[in-house]
Amino acid sequence: MEHRGPQVAHPARVLIFPLAAQGHVNSMLKLAELLALAGLHVTFLNTDHIHNRLIRYTDVETRFSKYPGFLFRTISDGLEEDHPRTGDLFMDVVYSLNEKTKPVLREMLVSGKLGAGDSSCVTFIIADGVFGGFTIDVAEELHIPIFHFRTIAACCFWCYFFFPDLVESGELPVRGN
Repeated sequence: MEHRGPQVAHPARVLIFPLAAQGHVNSMLKLAELLALAGLHVTFLNTDHIHNRLIRYTDVETRFSKYPGFLFRTISDGLEEDHPRTGDLFMDVVYSLNEKTKPVLREMLVSGKLGAGDSSCVTFIIADGVFGGFTIDVAEELHIPIFHFRTIAACCFWCYFFFPDLVESGELPVRGN
């Protein structure tokens, strides 16, 4: 039997896709860094809007340039550039991502745009726990394992939006014993 030398496997490429909110992005960046430290190739997929803010106000690209195989990629959130993405209008981002981003994500995965070189294909997806159907649908269709990661900020996110309802219903402030 002929020996051809060591078999070199292509490095695993993990796609990390956070919700477009600061707490979610920061938590997922920490996860991405841990995976990169473990030797995995990581693609961090962010909305255009959030990525532009990251590079304008942080040194995120310099921080992650030390990890071989680390890539930043962007995807549209489906909203107009001047559409507000804060406060009570933030849910527009969530709805738009769920409705408009699915075909774009699928195309990016199929075309290899989320990888590079010897790790052009995504082998695993870690999506924000707030995302539901559209990331699961795409992953299952393309036979890519997926894991939903819940950031601590998700709890704050829901509390923020339901706090007025709790006050209105008389649940808050808590009175008595």
